[in-house]
Parts: sequence; C-alpha cells; structure tokens
Amino acid sequence: MTTRRLPLPRAAVLAVSYVLAGPLLSCSREPVSAPRGVADGPALAAKPAANPTVTATNPPFGDQGTTVDVHVIGTGFSSGANATWKLHGIADPAHVRTNSTRFVSSTEVVANITIASDAQLAFWDVEIALAGGKNGVGTEAFEVTSAQILGSGTTGGDVNVMASNDLQQVVGYAQTAFVYDDAIGMVSLGAGQAWGIDPLGTLVVGRGSDFRATAWVRQLDDRWLPEFLPRLAGSVESNGAKAARAPDGTLLVAGWDGIASSKNKNVSVNRPVLWRRSGAGWSVPLVYALPVGASAAVARSVNGLGQIVGEVDAGATGAVWDGSTTSTRLDGRPSAINESGTVVVGRRGNTAVYWWRDRVTGAWHTTGVPLPAIAGAQCTSGSARAVNTAGVIVGSSCNGDGKDQATVWVLDLSGPAPALANAPTALPGLGVKNNNSPETSSAGGVTETTPYVAFGGVVSTGSRVAVRWHLLP
Repeated sequence: MTTRRLPLPRAAVLAVSYVLAGPLLSCSREPVSAPRGVADGPALAAKPAANPTVTATNPPFGDQGTTVDVHVIGTGFSSGANATWKLHGIADPAHVRTNSTRFVSSTEVVANITIASDAQLAFWDVEIALAGGKNGVGTEAFEVTSAQILGSGTTGGDVNVMASNDLQQVVGYAQTAFVYDDAIGMVSLGAGQAWGIDPLGTLVVGRGSDFRATAWVRQLDDRWLPEFLPRLAGSVESNGAKAARAPDGTLLVAGWDGIASSKNKNVSVNRPVLWRRSGAGWSVPLVYALPVGASAAVARSVNGLGQIVGEVDAGATGAVWDGSTTSTRLDGRPSAINESGTVVVGRRGNTAVYWWRDRVTGAWHTTGVPLPAIAGAQCTSGSARAVNTAGVIVGSSCNGDGKDQATVWVLDLSGPAPALANAPTALPGLGVKNNNSPETSSAGGVTETTPYVAFGGVVSTGSRVAVRWHLLP
C-alpha cells in the first residue's frame, strides 16, 4: 500500500538490524579427465546460476532530503552488482538516486543513495542487477518516510504516546513514564504513566505505580521531581489525564478521582475532576457533576476554558462538560476537545468521529460525524485522538493492508457546520509493512500553531517507538 505524499522536511535516520540470509547456489562440472560413458538419454547441461534475490534492507527506511548507506541483504550477489530504487516498478533517479553500490559478499551489498526532499512517501522496490544481466527485486523493501524518531524512541518496550505541546515536548509511557524534550532527549520519569503535559512545559501529569494522580515538576537542572496531586476524602485512586492553561495563566489539570464502591470495596467509582495550580500551589480537585442517569465518569481532556470531555459509566458513551455543573451526553467515547471549544473528537464503536458545537445556538450536536478510514469502505475502523483549533485531527485508521495507521483529517470550519476538507492522509512509518501487530502506527498529539507537527508511535523492528511528523500548515 502506498502512503500519500506529504511535502515534509528532513527527518533523522535510525538504522535497525536485519539478519543476513541465503546461501549461494552452486553448480558442479565433470572433470575433463573423467572417462566418457554411454548415456541412455540426452547429456545433462550445467545448471545456470540463479537470479539474485533481495530479502531485506538495513535500514528499511530513509528520510526525505537525506543521503544514506543502505545494506541490501539477499542471495546471489556478485562483484559489479548495482542497486536501483523503483516506485511501482519504475526507476526514478530524480527522486531516489543510487550514487554507488559496493559489493560486500554474495549476500550483501551497500548502496549509497540520495533521497530528494520531494521524493514520494511510499514503499519503494529495490532491484539488484548483476554484470551478466540477471537481476532480482525486493518488492516494497524500503520506505521513504518523514517519521522522525524522538531521541532513543522509547524507555523500553512499546511506547504509548499520550500528549504533546507546542514546544514539541511529548509524554507517554513504555516500561516507565517518560517525557521527551529536544534539549534533553528522552527522560524516564520512573514507574507510572504520563498522560498530559503543561503547554508551558513546566510539569507532566499522570499517575504513579500506586494509581495516585502525580505531577512531575521540572527543576532548574532539568530533573523532573514527582509530587502528588490533592485527593478527595475517601479516594482510593486518581489520575491526571490532560493539562491546559487558562487565560489568566492558571494551570488546569483534568482527570478523575475514585472512591470505593459500596457494593464491592475492590472496585472504584470514578468522578471527573479538575485541579488548578497557581502560585499558591494545588487546589482541592473540583468534582464535575455526573450527567443525568450516570453513576460514574472520567475526564480524558481539558482546554483552557475549563471544558472537559470523557467517558461515562465506562461504556460506549461519553459527555462534554461546559462547566462543573453543565454536561451534554455524546453518542460515543470522546478523547479530546480543541482549545476554542468547538470540536470534540473520539470514536463511536470502532469508527473515528467528531462532534461539533453550533456557533449560533451554542448547542452541541450529539451524534458523532464519521471520519473516513484510509482504506475507505474496504476497512472503516479508526479512532480520533487529538484536535486543534484549526480543525486538524490526528489518530489512526484502517489501511489497505488491514492495519491501523497514523492518520490526519482536516476539517473546514468556515461554514455553518464543519466539513471534511479532503480525504484522510496516511502518515508514513519506519519501513515495517507487515507484522504480527494490528497496527503500524498511530498519532496522539498535534500542535496548535503552524507549522503543524503530529506526534505518535510507529512500529519499528521489535517495538513501537515515539516519532513526530511535520505536516502542511
């Protein structure tokens, strides 16, 4: 499946290891001195040498606007072999040019290639041609990409990217909670999960290994020290989900606080809450009233206006709260609300959707509008995870290979109702097309200001790593 082209800037390259494979086929010839025999049938001719094969490339991806050495792995290579990159079977040296091919062994050559800044973001074929005219092709063996790995990419294991800000700081968790910052790289915050980050970059919020809402506060020496968020009476668990800044600069953190169920002490009943942090420190969490008929809810996101969105009764529905006492039920599970409070995104069942606020009446349209998947009607599943005020939505949707892939949707917000501006855009990966995972990538954050940058996780060799993609303004 070919990834749609986006003119994105240069991204860093991280090599991954592949196993050298395949012995050479050999042929034997009878010595001249051997006695002649009487053959019962036609004489056997010498078996011709097999065509070369291409089984892998290392690295299996390269970034636009870069020159890189690529180890091509296969069988049957010989001195004088030449590598060519082809798109849909057609060589395009104006966009991927082979500068040289160095023979290493019968199973490896090294090709030095230059990838143009406008090369198509897609899986390219790699052909090895021998001096004698034989050739072999590795179909879609190399991906031209724009996914830039963030530092080491992970603190160990698969990464879950949960949030980002306009400083291009990213938070999430793998084996430990982490924060990524261009200045200091990937930093482990210790046991727990990081879910949100202050727009000003001063702290990260989430929960510790004890399931208690935690903030990791950045120090002058770039250490991040944990502190607990205040709890409500009877609290048995809590979580800080997302952070925003009010117009007066106050930090807002939305999440939930749970008390033990009266029916089962081992089960908590969660309530959506909002913490505030100013010069005086943290406030006691403000409980947002449950929608009519609901028994529990959690807050997943917040904006600077104090609006929150989240799930209700841990089921298939959710709500948007315009204040601590005013809520509107939605027919799906919302993940995020934009800063202007006009669009909420999430999913209904297995379909990515958005809800919108009527600019005339101020009322929320409570039936989610489906967002198409990359594969269209062939495979419709998806999930929208973040949205900005310009209407740029990121998440994942099903591609032509039946895998979840990082996806960008853009809404036109100029009319009386939001409308999809164009077809969904698939974001490229790191050279992994087919694997045992149900996904190749997903996006979980997008910047508020231009040039827009999306953040997420991409399956690489062995694990999912944190990346960013630069998008069109």
